[in-house]
Amino acid sequence: MNTKDLNLKEIDWLEIVHQLQERATSLQAKEQLGQLSPLLNSTLAEQSFQQILEFTPPQNEGLRPSMESLDLFFIWFTRLQKKATLKPLELRDLRSFLLEVLALQEVLSTYETPYINELRSQSLEAEHPLSAIDQILTPGGDIRTDASEKLHQLFKEKNNSTAQLQKTLDRLVKKHEMESILQDKYVTTREGRWVIPVKSGMRHDIDGIIHASSQSKQTVFVEPQEVVALNNRIRQIENEIEEEVERLLLELSQYLQTLISDFQNTYNILLDVDVLWAKTDLCATLKAHPVKFDSYNLELKELRHPVLSLQLNQVIPNDVSLNQKHRILLISGPNAGGKTVLLKSIGLAARMAQCGLLICAEPGSSIPFFTDIMIAVGDSQSVEENLSTFAAHLKILNSSIEAQGPEHLILIDEICGSTDPEEGAALARAFIETYSENKVYGVITSHLSALKTNWAPDSGVQNGSLEFSPEKGPTYQFLMGIPGQSLAITTAQRIGVQEKIIEKALKSLSPDQKAFQDRLAEADKIREDLQHIRSEMVQQRNLAQKEKIEYEKLKKEIQQNKENTLNKVYKEAIHKVDNLIQESLVDQTFRRHENLAKVKEQLPEVVKVSPTNTSTEEMTVTQFSHKFPAGTKVYASSLGRDAVVQGAPNSRGEVLVLSNSMRVSVPWKSLLPSRTHKTATKEILRKTTHFQHAHIDNDRVVDVRGRTIEDAVSLLEIQLDTAALNQEDRVKVVHGHGTEALKRAIRGYLSRSLYVKKWQAGNKHNGGDGVTWIEL
Repeated sequence: MNTKDLNLKEIDWLEIVHQLQERATSLQAKEQLGQLSPLLNSTLAEQSFQQILEFTPPQNEGLRPSMESLDLFFIWFTRLQKKATLKPLELRDLRSFLLEVLALQEVLSTYETPYINELRSQSLEAEHPLSAIDQILTPGGDIRTDASEKLHQLFKEKNNSTAQLQKTLDRLVKKHEMESILQDKYVTTREGRWVIPVKSGMRHDIDGIIHASSQSKQTVFVEPQEVVALNNRIRQIENEIEEEVERLLLELSQYLQTLISDFQNTYNILLDVDVLWAKTDLCATLKAHPVKFDSYNLELKELRHPVLSLQLNQVIPNDVSLNQKHRILLISGPNAGGKTVLLKSIGLAARMAQCGLLICAEPGSSIPFFTDIMIAVGDSQSVEENLSTFAAHLKILNSSIEAQGPEHLILIDEICGSTDPEEGAALARAFIETYSENKVYGVITSHLSALKTNWAPDSGVQNGSLEFSPEKGPTYQFLMGIPGQSLAITTAQRIGVQEKIIEKALKSLSPDQKAFQDRLAEADKIREDLQHIRSEMVQQRNLAQKEKIEYEKLKKEIQQNKENTLNKVYKEAIHKVDNLIQESLVDQTFRRHENLAKVKEQLPEVVKVSPTNTSTEEMTVTQFSHKFPAGTKVYASSLGRDAVVQGAPNSRGEVLVLSNSMRVSVPWKSLLPSRTHKTATKEILRKTTHFQHAHIDNDRVVDVRGRTIEDAVSLLEIQLDTAALNQEDRVKVVHGHGTEALKRAIRGYLSRSLYVKKWQAGNKHNGGDGVTWIEL
């Protein structure tokens, strides 16, 4: 992890990246999101906003196509590039890829937007190669017996010959004179030929060919002379079947090789969509909005910290405003009052915007497109460079003065705070003045009293503070234009420091400090009045929003009534037209039927109404119960994980959910669509009879990370037994790297296992060397 990543970690950016990766379905998309970096310019960022907005309606439907087939894409794609004949297992992987293409096309089919239309026009027409594969393979990856006329006849002949052979053998074993010769009355196969079990000492009493003996040597398996010709023919048929299958696979592979460029383009589209859908999902969960880029203004309305928004039901939103005259925001206030959280919120908004993500602020917000964000947050102590916390802090500040212009953002938490207050304040003021001269944007927190006053009107510095209530403690409400008290003594009182310590501390304050405290107390009184006014305005705004919701609800009801009426009229008109067509006179049937059919055809254009998109409207309790009935998987933001709805909301607005075997009541408004979206592929295939989704399309995954070698091998052995019984083709083992001992032990066991046809380490596209793929 480089220095830049370490700095971004301090503002919780890596948690945002982790949340994005959790929402991707393919390893490649997770890797790409892990390397998410700022875009080159604001135009590209705005394009990213638009793409997320275009994908928001299908994301709200909750039916998301999986892109897991991308993990195995390069296995079969590389062989196609080498003009190799694909094996049934590889064709099954290719088929899964095509099904996911088809799923994506179906999910997006009802949406007409520029980006979605572009995706549709550039992606592969999956039906044709799917049909070609399905003519040869079953959905499970087996060769179809009717893949060709010749294959059909060969299988038919093989079945007839096998039945005739078994009938002959059954007759032999049931003969009375054979009882003393046979070890048991059954038929079986050895070396691919049908045989009967004969007692070892009696093998010369039957005319036939010995193919094998039992482990105890008490039984030999003899192919009677009567069935040698039939056995020979069956073996010959099997060879012909293999040749015909090979021919069919070769022809199919040659056809698929003509689509190589289409496969590559569609792979890129699916990967882009998987990444974009993860972004859209996170932005929807955060209730984020696009931001306008403006080099002269930073205006963040009701800004929230995104990570807190994922963890908590309610996060205190705050308004932050900077402009070209006041580019430096100096935040003060009490300990644990929310200064650092607000600083991180601004930093995350800037980072998310420059990476093309929607931000946790209300519409109408604006921000410069920052090309560089310099961060001095957290403990910067460096043992390697023999630097103290303060020295390491100064090193970052010193490098930050090189930044010039409004495209730079500097974030500093507790500037020069880990040293003598007087000298620290002097140094901090010098840095802040330099930032102002360099015309960069900056957000700086400090407890240093000397920094809270004596800023000239043209200094470019804007004060701000986090509110503190004597009764309730910190409210986390940000107030622009007013410096805040650090309230060290007040905080000491709140946490229970002895009164005699508090009294001594108050007596030790200098006259200037006491006067400053008095002035801040006056400012607090003004701040309370402003807060009261703000609360009234918020109430009025909420009332207006409530009235707007009622209006939209009424509008929706009117629209629904209108649609119902029009549909009723439409159906009545259709019924009348159908009756007229049926009653037409025979000699006028053709002419009148043609005219009436034209009327009928035009009716939908006259009376059908497009449904109104209400996906962004606020949901009612009734709508919630309809959309999320009992048994529905949802994301409980208060729990930070998925849960299952257990019933309808109660009178208190709470609904019972089950999560990790725990039943809890949560506000229904805090529940969102599950992060684990339904796989669209199976849903789509219910609508068509052409393509079926195989039950074994998902490979078995055995995760042995963290286990001892003995436990890991034991678990793997059990899983391979199960896979073999289920006739599965492939198993994925996740063992990680660690000390390499577990990896070596697993692969050593696989090299000896009778179940394993071959194994190979994962590559960069399907899990890396921390994964081993097994072909059974």
